[in-house]
Formats: sequence, structure tokens, C-alpha cells
Amino acid sequence: MQNRHNGAEAPSLLPLQLAGRPAGTQHAHDELAGAITLGLLGPLLLARGGKVVTPSAPKLRQVLSLLAVQANSVTRVDQLVEELWEESPPQSALTTVQTYIYQLRKLLKLDDKPTGGRATPTLLSHPGGYILQLPALDDIDANRFEALARRGRAELLAQRTEAASDTFREALSLWRGGFLEGVSTGPLLYSHTTRLDELRRTVLALRIEADLQLGRHQEIIGELTSLVSGEPTREDFSAKLMIALYRSGRRADALGVYQRIRTALVDELGLDPAQELQRLHQLMLEADPELDLPGVPAAPPRQPAPTVHIAHPAPAQLPAEIPDFVGRHQEIDRFTRLLTGPDAQGLRVINVVGRPGIGKSTFVVRATRAIRAHFPDGQLYVDLTGGDGRPMPTRHVLIGMLKAIGADEADVPHSVAEAALMFRSWTADRRLLVVLDKASSTDTLRHLFPSGSGCALVVVSRMPMDALSGAVRLRLPALSVAESVQLLANTAGENRVSQELDAAERLAELSDRLPLALRAIGAKLAGRPGWHLSRMVARMTDERNRMNELSYAGFDVFGRLAEAYQTLSARQRWVFRRLAAADGEPLTTEEIAERVSMSPSAVQTVLDELVDADLVEELLEGDEPRHHVPALIRLVGLSGMLGSSWWRNTTGQRSPG
Repeated sequence: MQNRHNGAEAPSLLPLQLAGRPAGTQHAHDELAGAITLGLLGPLLLARGGKVVTPSAPKLRQVLSLLAVQANSVTRVDQLVEELWEESPPQSALTTVQTYIYQLRKLLKLDDKPTGGRATPTLLSHPGGYILQLPALDDIDANRFEALARRGRAELLAQRTEAASDTFREALSLWRGGFLEGVSTGPLLYSHTTRLDELRRTVLALRIEADLQLGRHQEIIGELTSLVSGEPTREDFSAKLMIALYRSGRRADALGVYQRIRTALVDELGLDPAQELQRLHQLMLEADPELDLPGVPAAPPRQPAPTVHIAHPAPAQLPAEIPDFVGRHQEIDRFTRLLTGPDAQGLRVINVVGRPGIGKSTFVVRATRAIRAHFPDGQLYVDLTGGDGRPMPTRHVLIGMLKAIGADEADVPHSVAEAALMFRSWTADRRLLVVLDKASSTDTLRHLFPSGSGCALVVVSRMPMDALSGAVRLRLPALSVAESVQLLANTAGENRVSQELDAAERLAELSDRLPLALRAIGAKLAGRPGWHLSRMVARMTDERNRMNELSYAGFDVFGRLAEAYQTLSARQRWVFRRLAAADGEPLTTEEIAERVSMSPSAVQTVLDELVDADLVEELLEGDEPRHHVPALIRLVGLSGMLGSSWWRNTTGQRSPG
């Protein structure tokens, strides 16, 4: 809705205006005459006293939208500037923002200070920002939608399935189009758009799940067919369509849906269907009774539905801190602000990434233990890899998390989707911190998200998890030289290191300032108190012996770096190895393209992937970016394929790691 429609009726918003107000009184009439209602779930719609007064100026619509999504909270001036102009604000930005605020106050006849007596809408000035103060947050349809979504989840968990279905339908009926359709969005509004769109999809999936439980499989086949056609690689909708068809006596059609999504996943993404979808397919092939609709009792069941009661005390699963942790002050400060600062709103998600051996898990343990008090309902810590190094099955992870918060394993649904729903329902109104370590796929992560706005999720992975909705990426760099020397001193001894400071700094550089490598060196020096640090420098200067020196007392630096190399594609390995052969010399894209006999554009694509994987560093000095491979990772590239004669001759018998 691009034009201002003064005097037009706003019928779609009247239910929000009237909700909760006493009818048939002069008081109600006066409240309605001055009430403000905002529609964000579609084209921006603003009504005052039942009349549409939506502004038409694009920037003014952006300002109003940002104030609305943060209603009754401070919207800082710097947030408004970032939203309107991102990284290129004009010199008059502050004055322009003040003008927009003045125009909104004039348009809506809003005071700029709190009023006495009954509550009325105001647009308050606040130190450093503004507050759109509304008597009821439900006057914004997006807030009403989120409240209904929470209620529907609680009803579904309590096995009040029909009520949940009705609640989810009511929530979805508030949408009139895309979130803030027609409004230009900067970075802040875009994050809200992403979050609300994902919540809309979740509510739709839950409503369909409730309908399936109610035996409405035939009624929703058409809707599901349309959804699957629009998103052919979305597995949860395909799974629900398979179940609906199967329960309607159309097993052949249900199996056909599986074949179509399998083909789409392989062709478009190079992936096989997720484990739970493969299991559903197998159950259908076997006509397993597990897929049949359970009998619906005429009266409420006598036995109470399984509920989750939090264990006492709350789960506190964060590992112990290591005593020799050093540095990372800036990263810890940013991590803490993101999860607990005044700007933290809604579910907060951080993806901590970095090369192998950089100390990601150690950093997260240190940072999260410092903020435990902000999450009084507990802290969960999950290693997503099993003892064999393979990803843990999603349901096993969910069982562990649910047991930690008080559920009996027998009460955990067999379906991954239902178990995930049980976890999300428990977290809806709590403050819980979840740390997922060694993540490798977003397929598993999407089932492990807590849902409460007071919750936080920290995902630790080597590669960025770009599909994580709303996640902030925090990449850990190598330690500084001073921090590296301090880490050596913590393990090998302060006096020893202070007497050979030059040698200690040289060891820091030879180890790429990786904490894992420095700990291996420190452990070796601690086990040989008669060695000078200069002797260790001499042994590590020979590249062919360096990895041997870093395989000590269970520290397997080469093995950890080689794991990253093994995940590369053939084309990535080719470019990586040719760049590693450059003896550490930074090269331009054109120089690398000549070495690998590929076009510069193709090489640039591969280089971007290797930089994301933190296996190649991009140097932005000068007119043209240059790339090089850090020293220890370069040795892995020179080794060629793992198990080659170079590797065996270089590493010898590796220590268990």
C-alpha cells in the first residue's frame, strides 16, 4: 500500500482495535477514537481511530516500521541511521531522522512525552533514541501473531489438538501478504522479516501436523500438494503430504512424492533425503502399522498427557574451563554483547567458526560460562559427533536434551519432528542457553532450535552455517604473538620462556599461532625440562619434521588439519595444493588461474570457498587482493592425498588423537 489513504476504513485491523476493550461505553469510544493499530503482516497499514493514515514516503515508512517492530522499546538513532542508509549515511542523517520523527508525530497526533491518566499512544524522545509507546502491544498484528503461535504450541503439547489447530489458523489468518510488503528494508528490518517469515512457515507446519493428528488427511492433500510444488526441496512438507496420501489409501502416490523430492534434492543440492524421510519411506514400503492414524477417543483421555518438568537444579552442562586460556578479549566482549546486551531481542543465534585447532570449543566454554546467570532455566551443551566422528542421529540428540530438562525417555515421541516440537514447546517461555558443538549440517540444526525469545543458541562449526536463520557469524582469528607466548609460558613455565623470549616468539610463528599447536609444543617442553626453547625451534624449522613435533601427548595437529582438507572437493583440492606449492607467497587471482589452468572467474569462486573454510587467507593490501595458505595448513596441502608416501615419511607413526 504505497499511498496514504486518509479517511479510508481499516476493516482488517478493527478486530485488533476492539480486542480487550469494554464495549458499549463512552470510554471504549474514546479509546477507539485515539487508538493506533499497525499492520505489518502484509503491506504496511497504519490506522488511527479506525481510519487509515499510512504514510507514502519510502523513508518515513521505514522509520515507522522499525519503531513498530521495537514498540515499547528504545529504537536508537544509530539503528535508524543504519536502517535508512546502511554504510553510507549523509552528513545530515541526524537532522533528517529528527524530521521523520516530527512528521510521524504530526501525522498521528502523538505527544512527545508521557501523558497522565489513561494510557494513550505516544512517540517519546529518549536519550539516544525514540520509543513508540502503545498501551497494548497486540495493537500490532505481528505481536498478536506471535502470541497466538505460542498459545498454539502450548495447546499442541498439552494434546488439545483441535484447539491448537484453531489457534494456528487464527494466527495465519492475520497475514495479508509478505511481512512489510512494499517497504524498503535495511539490515534491521530484513532480520525481522526473516524471523517472522520463518515463524509463519513453522506455524503453518504445526497447523498441518495438528490436522493430521485430527484425521483431516484428505482435506489437506490439496494444500500440501501446492506447498510441495512451491518448495520441492522442503522435506517436512513432503513428509506430511506422504502421510496424508498414505492414510487416504494412496500409498503409490505417497511413494511417488518421495521419489520426486529425492530427485530434486540430488539434482539441485547433491544431497540425499534426511534420515527421518528415508525411514518414513521404508515404513511405507513395509506398510508399517506405525503410520496408521491412532484412534481418537470420544472423550478426553483419562491419563494426563506427558509433560516436561524441569529437573532441579536446572541443567548446567557447560564443560569446565581450561586453566591456561589466554586472550580473546575482543571476541568475548562481542559474544557477550550479542547474547546479553540491551540490543539482544528474540532468539539470539551465534555461529562461532574458525580453522581446526583455533580453539573454538574452548572459547565458547569460556564465553558462555561467564554469562550463565542470564539463562536461569539452564545451559545445554551437546557434542553433535559420536565416538566414531560421525554426526549423531538427530533423535538421539533430542532425547539427550529432553532428558536433561526433565522428560522421561519413554515420553519422547518417535518422530523427530514431534520430538523437536516437544523441545520447542518447553523452551517457548523460558531462558535457556543451548550450545551445539561440532556442527556439520543445518539439516540437524533446524530441529534443535529453542523457540523462546529469552533463549540463545550457539553453534560451533568449522564451516559457516549460512542457512541458520538470523545467525551472527563470529570468526576466531589466530592468537597474537604476545598471547601465543603467554600460552607457551602457561604450559612450559614462565621463567623458561622469559629467558628465551625470541625463541618463544619464533615458536609462535612456526605454529601459526594456533592454540592447539602451541599446547602441543608446551606439553613437549614441559615433559623435557632440560631442553632450551631454541632446540625446539631448530627441530621445527625443518618443514618435513614440523608435524612430528606437533604430534605429542594426544595432540594431533596434522590430523585435525587433514580432516578439513578431506572435506574439500576435487577442484578445491587442486587449487589449494597449487597455492600451497607457492611457498607461502601471496598470489593474485590471475596468477593462481595461470598455475591451475582455470579461468580467473572460476578460480575466484573456489578461492571464496577456501576463504570461507578458513584454509586460505585473503590479503587486502594494495590494489588487488592476494591469497596465501598459512604455514601449517600448507604442509597438509603439500602432503597431497592422505596416506601418500610423503605423508608417511613426514609424519611417521602418529600419536592417537
